Amino acid sequence: MSQVRDFKKFLSESARVYIIGVAGDSGSGKSTFTSGIRNILGEDLVATISLDDYHLYGRDKRNSLNITPLNPAANDLARLERDVAQLKQGHGIEKMQYNHSTGTIEGPVHFSPAKVIILEGLHPLSTPVLRTLLDFSFFVDPSPDVKREWKMKRDMGFRGYTEQEVRREMAAREPDYLAYVAPQKAFAQGIIGISFSRFGRELGWKENIYRVSLSMAPLPELHENVLMTFDLGAVLTAHTRPYSVGYMPVMNEGHHMGTLELDGGFPCDAAHELFARLREKTGIDPSALIPTCPLLTPTDIMQLIVCWRIISHRHMLD
Repeated sequence: MSQVRDFKKFLSESARVYIIGVAGDSGSGKSTFTSGIRNILGEDLVATISLDDYHLYGRDKRNSLNITPLNPAANDLARLERDVAQLKQGHGIEKMQYNHSTGTIEGPVHFSPAKVIILEGLHPLSTPVLRTLLDFSFFVDPSPDVKREWKMKRDMGFRGYTEQEVRREMAAREPDYLAYVAPQKAFAQGIIGISFSRFGRELGWKENIYRVSLSMAPLPELHENVLMTFDLGAVLTAHTRPYSVGYMPVMNEGHHMGTLELDGGFPCDAAHELFARLREKTGIDPSALIPTCPLLTPTDIMQLIVCWRIISHRHMLD
């Protein structure tokens, strides 16, 4: 039996439902950093819940109440806690759906539990109950200028907003973001930072190259070597793109974390050992899921690191 079937069998036969919380502002790139898990394990084992589905009010009602969805009072967090607890026990739930095109709340619809459930949204770490129910958590924290450009592109291009509407909404949301969403970083096991590349701001739009950092709390149970390798001969003679790797120990709300920072365009060979480790664990060649080779972006590499960390943690639990 192949490794991938072994690993999927391991997940499918386990009684455990593994829940990942991914917090951050709207349009901050949360789904980008969990897409690797969805791609590697597949839709039969991984399901995602957008926490926008737990808004209490549609867009028009929020506007009339002068309340943003970043305010916990605009969300049914009590129902979210109950639903996550049910899913954790392997039970299905009935939940609503938020329609971003119309700004209305629709449903209810049935949601069946998967073996891995990703909670993406504004408030997955906002209550002690939710934090207790999560197995792993990340906070995605792009810099304000990156977030502004992404939100303009998404809301104008895919959600039908005008530029004036987007700017007005961002200004109205910022105080609530600082008051209610940003503090959740203190409870996250990993913090992903994104800023424009030091090698050129335009690289973000042209090639999806940003300076990306990952701050992680240590996992004492994890004793595994994962290498990034660089062929200096090839770099000095053939690789013409600038890149940088940095590391710094940091403190986050009194907790020790280590921060890895990547910037620029990397040769795909740099992630060879990481590819091999994920193949060993899942039976899937993750290089087939990276569309940018022969050039890896920092986002590509961080996606793989996030996958490795989550899969390794999941292995340790059973």
